[in-house]
Amino acid sequence: MPTHQGKPSLRGHGAFDKVFGEGKSFFLFPFQFRYKEPDDLVQSAETPQLGIRLGISVPKRRFKRAVDRNLIRRRIREAFRLNRQHWHDAEQGLPGGAAIVLVYSTNEILDFDCIQESLRQGMLRWSRSHRS
Repeated sequence: MPTHQGKPSLRGHGAFDKVFGEGKSFFLFPFQFRYKEPDDLVQSAETPQLGIRLGISVPKRRFKRAVDRNLIRRRIREAFRLNRQHWHDAEQGLPGGAAIVLVYSTNEILDFDCIQESLRQGMLRWSRSHRS
């Protein structure tokens, strides 16, 4: 069963609004990567910042059926879990972690291999930008 091993996911409108409003972004098919540095993120006592907090957005406008949205979310979470090591080095440079929102930006349901490869490339691109 996939877990985030103590690293909370990004939840709540306040945290998403901060990332979308004040964060940076780049596009790598099929994802729009949006991220925010840890210093100004909305925090509460029950969700301290630990590593990278991941939020996933699959727009209802593109996928009307919840079954399809959930399938895509499951594939993204599993790809993140299997490739988390690519972000591990970048996490070391961010003592408070970071918040990242992945917005699925295509109208078709891609297979797991395509999602995994795109996520891996996005992770490496994000990681390289935080090492410098």
